[in-house]
Amino acid sequence: KSIVKIRFVETQPPNSWNTMQPQEYGFYSNVNPEVDHPRWSQATERRIGEFFRRKTLMFNGYGEQVAGLYKGMDLRKHY
Repeated sequence: KSIVKIRFVETQPPNSWNTMQPQEYGFYSNVNPEVDHPRWSQATERRIGEFFRRKTLMFNGYGEQVAGLYKGMDLRKHY
């Protein structure tokens, strides 16, 4: 997969997660493992092909590359 086009819009577009379950998923879902999903913890994950769970990394492990995109955001609210 790759990015083929970027559009700048005035309002935040819906995404698949917050369209399906708006009460459970925010636009920036799953970037903060310290904020639990309403029905389960996001503090650990099990990767495909692995048996044991591991700690979920902030920004899914891409902190160095993407942390600046979240600068100034309340990551408890915009998790």
